[in-house]
Amino acid sequence: MRLNQVTASATDLEASIAFYQLLGLKLIVKSAHYARFELPRGEATFSLHISDGPIPREHAPQLYFECEDVDFEVRRLKHAGVAIEREPVEQSWRWYEAWLRDPAGNSICLYHAGENRRYPPWRIDLPPNGKTLYLIIREGEEWSLIKAIDDEALAFAQLQFGDFNTSLGPYDLFDLLALLETEWTDLFLKREEAIRAFAIGDDREMAL
Repeated sequence: MRLNQVTASATDLEASIAFYQLLGLKLIVKSAHYARFELPRGEATFSLHISDGPIPREHAPQLYFECEDVDFEVRRLKHAGVAIEREPVEQSWRWYEAWLRDPAGNSICLYHAGENRRYPPWRIDLPPNGKTLYLIIREGEEWSLIKAIDDEALAFAQLQFGDFNTSLGPYDLFDLLALLETEWTDLFLKREEAIRAFAIGDDREMAL
């Protein structure tokens, strides 16, 4: 299962469309009552739907958009006339956050968390095997993932691949998943569960 989209309410569709385009979303569907956007990264989408009733400002869903440079985005939005409700601040949970609202009053957090977004130190499922995972990039579309405890074991493993190009690592499980999610999203989505199973299993190699 994966998240497809989140839909927020709008009162003035044109104003909300302009706002989310200013944030950097790409409009891909538009009708009299509905609009849908693609995000700059990842597969999830975001949509707007005209609401007939009041849109709650408190005790309502909140929208989180991660960006690389929160301070820059806040300055850019201020320059465009967007009000910032809460200035950027480093939270105790290691997210750097700023808060604002869209034209309909929906609460939005612009934040940067990096690896702490999914893999904070207090995550309950800790890395099972330490930094023993290497991504083997081979010529062509077939790549591999191996476990190696030292440089000698890595060199021996690399000899198995006649089409060996390079290796990346060592990673623990969560560092590897974070890399794949960022750099090779399709591979991450297709193989995440298999990689998790491999990391805690006895196999030394898996094809990607």
